[in-house]
Amino acid sequence: MTRHLDTASPLRLPRFCGYAAGWAALLLAASCGGEGGVDSDVTVTFRSGAFDPARIEIRAGQTVRFENASGGAVRPASHIHPTHEIYPEFDSRRAIRSGESWAFEFDRAGYWRYHDHLDPSRTGLVVVLGGDGVDEAVPPLRTAAEPPVFEPMPPLEDAVAAALLVDDSLLHDFLATYGPGQLVAALADAGARAGIDCHQRAHVLGHHAYRSFGAVALATAGHECHSGAYHGAIEAMFRERGTRALERDVRVICDAMSNRFFRHQCVHGVGHGLMAWTSYELHDALDLCDRLDGDPDRQSCFSGVFMENAVGGLQGSMGHTTAYLSDDPHFPCNVVGDAYVSACYFYQTSHMLGIFRGDFEGVAAACATLADFPRTLCFQSMGRDVGGQTRHQPERSISLCASVAAPHDRRDCLVGAVQDYFWDAGGADASVAFCRALDDALEARSCFETIVERAREILVEAAPRSEFCRSLDPPHRTRCEAP
Repeated sequence: MTRHLDTASPLRLPRFCGYAAGWAALLLAASCGGEGGVDSDVTVTFRSGAFDPARIEIRAGQTVRFENASGGAVRPASHIHPTHEIYPEFDSRRAIRSGESWAFEFDRAGYWRYHDHLDPSRTGLVVVLGGDGVDEAVPPLRTAAEPPVFEPMPPLEDAVAAALLVDDSLLHDFLATYGPGQLVAALADAGARAGIDCHQRAHVLGHHAYRSFGAVALATAGHECHSGAYHGAIEAMFRERGTRALERDVRVICDAMSNRFFRHQCVHGVGHGLMAWTSYELHDALDLCDRLDGDPDRQSCFSGVFMENAVGGLQGSMGHTTAYLSDDPHFPCNVVGDAYVSACYFYQTSHMLGIFRGDFEGVAAACATLADFPRTLCFQSMGRDVGGQTRHQPERSISLCASVAAPHDRRDCLVGAVQDYFWDAGGADASVAFCRALDDALEARSCFETIVERAREILVEAAPRSEFCRSLDPPHRTRCEAP
């Protein structure tokens, strides 16, 4: 890696190595490399208060020269401001005056956002490609290490449980003592006591867990809080390892999942991580998901990308902000390719709620403009948001879904809500109470069918599943007990 400040170099016109795909990308790489290939410099010029071009695409080993053609000073530095910790070497360390330049050789593949340290609202992006396929130079990800032994966690007083939801120091201390599995369960309990969703807080736990225990965190983080700890750990993994061994890493961490529900959560977490890795460049993250094996994994990955875009745990922090949300309730689902639309709508209603200021009738009206499968997933997404806001209040959940006019749409809303109730074993009783509160026979049947299927996915041990089945009335009990 080389870094130097070159005050004598004359200013040159920038060459744009911008975004392209396929043969276009190869042609751009060739034209940007010139006679020197990937060793040739690419130039970004700072003028009129902006980096030009704002995005460049290069190969690992290329040098980018930042030239100042403005009337003032500029200091290029990697996100995040002011610590520059994402890629700390990528920092000019001092102001570049008008007429000066600074060059940096990028030796790490990735999506590197940067800013002017003197005015962090001025930003740019360097995409460093690391080659196609698995990079064998990346050491294999190992998750089979013997998990550390943690102390049993005692019952928590209300004040301590509440503090876990806001106090990072306490969270870190508890993590070291009790481990990620017990701690995410405690966060779920704390969230239930406070009446709030613990998913985003569990993201923070996942980040801490990966930094503390490495890949072991992926094997020990529980699926409570809608798998937030798992998602956060994967985000941290990608920040450390990048995507040069993406397919191999996904196989290592997700192939051991016991069933399709937990595998979906695993690969969904990969989507969250890819959004973090690409600095919220949604299309880039989706392209990386397309590298995975099999459509089920790709769809799960897409869903994580869109959830991170809509309600991401990193939004507004560490330099991550999305350009793919607007006042249009259907954006970005209405600008992505057909392969991504359904996955987009399954999390879009969380953003719609913000647009409509918490009015579920407005969300329902937006979903009702859709057709076919995206419409089904939009109403199920609305139901998930209903469940998240009214968990353990089935009458309230049902009344919010009752505002949906069409019977089949209303059933989709109820399905989404009861799935949110029954995300882990602790939600079994609440899901049964939800279904029993339904007066309409078709809605009740659809509800019970949903939780019976969910029980097969979540209650993997025979004893708790048998106990759950016995709590149901015939014929649902019979279907639940069927092998």
